[in-house]
Amino acid sequence: MLGPSRPVPRVGARARIAHFGGGFEPGTVVAVSEGGRRLHVRGESGDTLEFVLSPATARFVAAGVSHGPRLELLSDPA
Repeated sequence: MLGPSRPVPRVGARARIAHFGGGFEPGTVVAVSEGGRRLHVRGESGDTLEFVLSPATARFVAAGVSHGPRLELLSDPA
């Protein structure tokens, strides 16, 4: 049986925030809602950012901002 092709959003999951302009920041998922389509992520800076799953690209993008950060969920270490 095949599993998901990418990490499933869950509280405590590791993530990488890709800021507009090229910087990256490690983060942790602190809340998941709307069936995994809306996430709150706390970055290394301590700020909590909200991301939504874009229906056009299937990527997590900043909620309510057109040119904001993007989110990558990272796999758990094996």
